[in-house]
Amino acid sequence: MKSPSLVRLGLAMVLSLAASPGVLRAQLENRKIQPNDVLVIRVLNEADMTAEKKVSNDGRINYFYIGDVSVAGKSVAEAQDLIRDLLKKDYLVDPQVNIEMRQYALEMVTVLGAVNKPGPVQLPTDRRVDVVELIGMAGDFNRYANKSRIELRRRGKSYPLSYDDLKRITDPAKKFFVEPDDVIEVGESKF
Repeated sequence: MKSPSLVRLGLAMVLSLAASPGVLRAQLENRKIQPNDVLVIRVLNEADMTAEKKVSNDGRINYFYIGDVSVAGKSVAEAQDLIRDLLKKDYLVDPQVNIEMRQYALEMVTVLGAVNKPGPVQLPTDRRVDVVELIGMAGDFNRYANKSRIELRRRGKSYPLSYDDLKRITDPAKKFFVEPDDVIEVGESKF
């Protein structure tokens, strides 16, 4: 069993990842386009150039006149500017391009171990999910779960957590939120 101070140290290391609703809204607005996002592209006064495009696995879309355009890793505003500049170069005079994010790519977290529904869990696109809620989304603990032995793995680092410590956090700004591609493993009790 991990000592409470070790659990608190693990929490302290990643509490900076917590965000308030205002911060979340800013993160969504600044979110970079990624493969499998679906974009709606419109050009003012050019109705025949309205198109819904899914970003390919290599981060590209194919758009009227300009062909393949690499948009992954760009914000929506950056992609608008890029497409506007490409259209302006040889095809339209002062095009007004608007891009709307129709659908975000699915973002997943994997939950393993002593939960009722282990496996990938899809994260909602409109809000952040903390570890406590994520365990609920994975069907909650099974009867063999050791709630004091939860491990979060993120980008090559491992953080030991305790469910009881996580439940005590009442300030939303201090909750322990998960990120896409995290792995949460709930340990089993020893009999």
